[in-house]
Amino acid sequence: MLCQIPDIAKGVISLFASGRLSAQDYRTRLQPAIKSYRNDWGQVCLYIEADVLLEGWEFESLTGSGEVQLPAFDALVIVGGPDWVGNAVRLLGPFMQGEVAWFPLERKQEAIVWVAKRSQA
Repeated sequence: MLCQIPDIAKGVISLFASGRLSAQDYRTRLQPAIKSYRNDWGQVCLYIEADVLLEGWEFESLTGSGEVQLPAFDALVIVGGPDWVGNAVRLLGPFMQGEVAWFPLERKQEAIVWVAKRSQA
C-alpha cells in the first residue's frame, strides 16, 4: 500500500508505504503525484515513510512488463522500514539519477530537513 500523506515540506511529495506495493499503487499514487509536482514546482523531491511491514513490490509489477519504472527525481529520502530498506538504499543509491538517502524512523526530523534543503520550492 502506498498512500499520500500531508506534505512534510513545501514542494515535497510525501508518501507512506506499508505491505506489498503494486503496479496499481505506482499508477494511481506515485506517477500522478510526480507529474503534478514536476508541473507545479519544476522538480520532484520525494519523502517516503515506511513502516516495518513494508515487503517491497509485487513480483508481477517488476517482471518484464516495465510497469514500474521510477521516473526522474531530484531527491528521494526514505524513512524507517525494515532493515533491508536502508541496505538497499546504500547499495542502489549511487545508481539513481537523483540524490538518495535513508534515515531510521528515530531520525525522521533529520530526514525532513535533508529533503527540504533539496526542494527549491
